[in-house]
Amino acid sequence: MTSGHIDVRVAGAPIVGLRFHLDSRAADLDERADELERRLIEVGVQRANLMVRLRAVEEARQQVLEVLPGMASPAILAEIAATFAEGLDMGTELTRLETRAEGIRARLGDVTSEQAVLRTMSRQLSQVPGESVADPNQRASQYSQAARQIYEIADVEHAETARLILEGPMQRLADAALEAELIGRSLVREPATAVGASSRCRTAAAEASEQLGEVIAGLLPLAEERGLVGAVRDLLAAWSDRGIVLLHILGSERRMPSLAEITMYRIMEQAIDNALAHGRPQRVDVILSFLPRLVVGVVKDDGDGFDVNATDARMGRTAGLGLIQMRERAVVVGGRVQVRSGLGLGTEVRVTIPDSRATT
Repeated sequence: MTSGHIDVRVAGAPIVGLRFHLDSRAADLDERADELERRLIEVGVQRANLMVRLRAVEEARQQVLEVLPGMASPAILAEIAATFAEGLDMGTELTRLETRAEGIRARLGDVTSEQAVLRTMSRQLSQVPGESVADPNQRASQYSQAARQIYEIADVEHAETARLILEGPMQRLADAALEAELIGRSLVREPATAVGASSRCRTAAAEASEQLGEVIAGLLPLAEERGLVGAVRDLLAAWSDRGIVLLHILGSERRMPSLAEITMYRIMEQAIDNALAHGRPQRVDVILSFLPRLVVGVVKDDGDGFDVNATDARMGRTAGLGLIQMRERAVVVGGRVQVRSGLGLGTEVRVTIPDSRATT
């Protein structure tokens, strides 16, 4: 077994760290097993095709042998030699494929055996009593990969915002500046040119203002006059060309503390974006429930789904923060994120955030 990186979230609990390592290795072996099974299928297909060809060669060889006594011409002899040579080559290739298939089966058996050992050890460790088996998600609130990479996340978001501004409103403002210069040069001698430049300058300035408003709306989706429902509705309207997303509101909307509200919005935004970008769903349902002391957001799709346990096992070992980032956002305001999914079964992301302003 090769040693892998232990996520910082569980580094303080040795047994939990070991379980994390075992689960990570098991997840890697799942991928290895899938790869070996695909290779075994490919070898099986090649072997089947080769058997078909080999039978055809054997039939041709038999036909040649049947006519050989009466037609022992040089051409017939050459054909016989070629048929025998092709048959020998195919026999050699068939032996090679069978040897390769046997090797793949042996490696697959080793992987399966190691998976069984790892899972047994993980189950046994999970039954060890005491504080040494603390929940990794509790560790995550203090030692999370998202917290360690918060500056990287901020840099990425800032860079994306700068790109949107430079490629959108700044470009149109540059166009407006050029048209304004053209107006100044042609106003006296070419009034018609100045009129056209004036119209284009006004259009460019208006478009720059509109685009800048869109960028600001993305940075500040919530406002005094626009709460969570309005912000999510505007988000879905902006993404209407990406797929069918239906919004459902349960209960009467109320405002939450600003941090809790923007946290709920950002998690919902990321969950919806993930569903549309990766799940290939036919439909996504977004549900906002305003309960007496909680606000619950659900993003549910009927797309491809994924293996949640395998994804959890890889947290901190890949570039994607994904679930860690959503969970850590929720932890900051005392909430939690639950993800339910399965391959081919779609995905459900449930966000629960307590409302400190709500009365009992």
